[in-house]
Amino acid sequence: MKTLDELIRGRRSHFVKEFNGLPVPDDIIARMLENARWAPSHKLTLPWRFRVFEGAEKTALCSAMEQYYMQNTPAELFDERKLAKICTYAFKVSHIISIGFVPSGKVPEWEELAATATAVQNMYLTLTDHPHAAGYWTTGNGAGTDFMQQQTGLPENGRQLGFFFVGMVDEKRYEAERPH
Repeated sequence: MKTLDELIRGRRSHFVKEFNGLPVPDDIIARMLENARWAPSHKLTLPWRFRVFEGAEKTALCSAMEQYYMQNTPAELFDERKLAKICTYAFKVSHIISIGFVPSGKVPEWEELAATATAVQNMYLTLTDHPHAAGYWTTGNGAGTDFMQQQTGLPENGRQLGFFFVGMVDEKRYEAERPH
């Protein structure tokens, strides 16, 4: 197991184009979600709502993303390459985790947004500990829309904040620079 410093400094997003299509073992997904559950949450509101899509449900969600792009992108912004990229999700991504939260009303909403982001960071750090499992938090693909809120099953008072794509990569990137 890596040290805490190595996990934090080695945490990277990996794009779908880097995924090789192999499945991420279910025990890694379970570990990610368990570690997310331990994110700090003021007054223990635990506002995050994650829903894991795999198999046929994942394929249906990918189709919904394609449909959303085709129906909601103005003609002058429509990009066939972007649509082609979305069409690769179904076979390149192992699991899609919908990221949502439901405000409790007990604390300011920004605190619950921060708690949810921290839970996602815990998922990223969990993947950093695995040599070939990787993830990417996207806020595109219709994220945050009423359409995607319905697709992901969030309650009416919830907010859909994006999707966490999980997949296997042949080789991970760990190096990065930060200004002093």
